[in-house]
Amino acid sequence: MSVSPSRLAIATVALLGAVNLVRGAIHLFAPDGGAASIAGLELAGAPQTILFLFATLGVGQIALGLADAAAAWRWHGFVVPLLFIHVVQAALGVFVLFLFKPPPTPVPGQWFNLAVLVAVAAVALIEMLRLRRHAG
Repeated sequence: MSVSPSRLAIATVALLGAVNLVRGAIHLFAPDGGAASIAGLELAGAPQTILFLFATLGVGQIALGLADAAAAWRWHGFVVPLLFIHVVQAALGVFVLFLFKPPPTPVPGQWFNLAVLVAVAAVALIEMLRLRRHAG
């Protein structure tokens, strides 16, 4: 039996989509991709490489943001898989950020990402898994 996603799950995916669209647009369209102006990174060493990497990051964020928006507004069957993807992506991001390859400067929004977005996505995913288990 299939369980429709909860309002919390849909709202969470819509919020994550909006965040990804904004971040992606900044990384893709800002002259420095936000690398220097927002993150405070030094671009002198390899500016074209850094700008390219930020732009490709932005493309990925925009694509995921569009998938989130489509799931939130039309294709609700993708809400739970997208929540799972967001939680895994965030967990891997935390691993890289704090343990594997910490950045030379603090990452803008890192505490917002950890405290708000990850927590809300995890709660929404757990809620949906609980609802599915009780329905089945």
